[in-house]
Amino acid sequence: MKSNLFIFVSLFIPVILFAQKKDSLKPHSRAAAVESFTEKEFFPSHTHYRSIDTSLNEVQKYFPGNFSFGLGLSDRTSIFSPSFEIGFRSGLNELELFGFNRNEIKYFKTRTPYTEIFVLFGQKKEQFAKLLHTQNITKQWNITLAMLRLRSDGFYQRQTCTDNNISLSSNYTSKNKRYSVLANGIASSIKTDENGGVLNETDFENNLLVNKKLLPVSLIEARTRRGNREAHMTHYLNFGKRDTSRKDTTTHSKIFPNTSLSYSFGIKENWFVYDDKNPSAGYYEHVYFDTASTLDSTHYKEIIHSLALQSILFKKIKVNIGADQKKLVLKQFNKDSSLALDSSFTDRIVRFELGTVLQSDTSKGFGCRIGKQYVLSGTHQGDDLIYGSLSYQFNEGRKISLDYTNTYHTVPFIFNYYNSNHFWWSNSFNKTQESKMKFSFFDPIFKLTVGGEATQINNFVYLDSTCTPLAYNGQDVAAIYSAFLQKNFHLKHFGLNNQITWQSVSAPIQGMDDQAIHVPEFVTNHSLFYYGKWFKGATDVKLGFDVTYFSSYYADAYMPALGLYYWQHQQKVGNYPYVDFFFAMKVSHVRLFFKTEHVNSGLMGTYYLAPHIPAPDRSIKIGINWLFYD
Repeated sequence: MKSNLFIFVSLFIPVILFAQKKDSLKPHSRAAAVESFTEKEFFPSHTHYRSIDTSLNEVQKYFPGNFSFGLGLSDRTSIFSPSFEIGFRSGLNELELFGFNRNEIKYFKTRTPYTEIFVLFGQKKEQFAKLLHTQNITKQWNITLAMLRLRSDGFYQRQTCTDNNISLSSNYTSKNKRYSVLANGIASSIKTDENGGVLNETDFENNLLVNKKLLPVSLIEARTRRGNREAHMTHYLNFGKRDTSRKDTTTHSKIFPNTSLSYSFGIKENWFVYDDKNPSAGYYEHVYFDTASTLDSTHYKEIIHSLALQSILFKKIKVNIGADQKKLVLKQFNKDSSLALDSSFTDRIVRFELGTVLQSDTSKGFGCRIGKQYVLSGTHQGDDLIYGSLSYQFNEGRKISLDYTNTYHTVPFIFNYYNSNHFWWSNSFNKTQESKMKFSFFDPIFKLTVGGEATQINNFVYLDSTCTPLAYNGQDVAAIYSAFLQKNFHLKHFGLNNQITWQSVSAPIQGMDDQAIHVPEFVTNHSLFYYGKWFKGATDVKLGFDVTYFSSYYADAYMPALGLYYWQHQQKVGNYPYVDFFFAMKVSHVRLFFKTEHVNSGLMGTYYLAPHIPAPDRSIKIGINWLFYD
């Protein structure tokens, strides 16, 4: 699935970029004039900056998973990943398909204005555009604007989707480093026609080469609207020793910050709206309020205040102590926008983290980190998160690490209460406990990453085959085990990149030969390519094939009216390779690519993203990525 591959690839892209960092930046050493960091990586004296990648690496994978016409589906991972968030969780986070995320917003430091423009045109009126502009207004103050837009009609009826995103971020540090501020704002809107999948799967399976717009679909007047607006600002008051090398010894003299007191304020609004003008057509099992029209929506608003103290001890140990107060209001509407629920929540969270300071990506020695977050009072009192990691970095960047996380948290609100035209429940589930142990080894010299994970979940809650929330009551715990391998081979002008994940689930359902958690046993991604320099070295060229595969399994089905997936045991998907051909080239600051996605469409059997929902057919696309900087 689109989002499945995105999550899988995102686990390994940092590894690939790190392994090729020197190569990608060598032709353009000035790229170091543009560096970025996230809020989590920021500390006035120990910020971890990342350079812009200007290579051809993965340039053809412009969209998560390459399945852009599956955007109407909610996010769902084929690589199992538990949730480690405590306090209020709406359950709407699965609707955050494609756009900007506050935790991933980048702040920049530039010595020259930098602009990146990316446009793509494809079949079925697909238009993809991305703009990034960042520059320092002064040496201490930077401002960044990012925009992203996608529109596509899709291959099937009722697949039109429009996705608009914009973000604005800014960071400032005073000349004497006594004060810093990070600020960002995000606005996202996704409008998607929902078709519920093909009406008769035999129509699709017996007509793989026909115009898919001719196939009947299950929903003909349904649509979802989802969106997000948020803004955050964090102020830092920094303390440290004065720079005695300066003659100026006034109160305005520069300091070397080693302690920071910060205050953060944020506001967020999220919504999901489902509209169907023909709810009595037989797609839904229940129609509770209105047989003529469905208009259900869930909205929630959040205000957060945070206070934190960070300090560097002995030049190597970083301690972070903080407290958060979250106030939330959630409303549900049904039957022509009639108010069905109006609830408010408050969480007061304390947090603590102690860890070693990251000196550089190649620093030799031990690293460790331990932390705890706890909901001290409020609606979700008792929610708890404990985490820790231990690592050792050898010479030449080799690294071995062990991570542990344990979470005890309330289930997402949508599983406890929901009131709509087609689904209605009121539950009081016990808290869920999730623990994960992860081991990994990374060797950039041999381009190798290998490791394994073990996850156990008490009181796992999911949607059963009737789209009703259910707590797993099989064995005492649900267990998920996985192993992953990423190995890249390079020989002169040829390369073969491989990413393989194996998963095993132990959550048997009593009386059935099936598991409560569905994931494919194998998920793999491969890239076979040629790369070189043409036209007397003036042009970098890369061409080859990308192959994605996941083994056959009972993938969860998608319910548009909820925007969520539910358990099913009737149809398997997978056991099918998705093959893409690509040709990419780079001339100075311009990167172009031509690609044919799913070149084997109609030649190797049927292909589904989820039950009843086929993957996109073969599609030709042309993209250009232009970087403007000195």
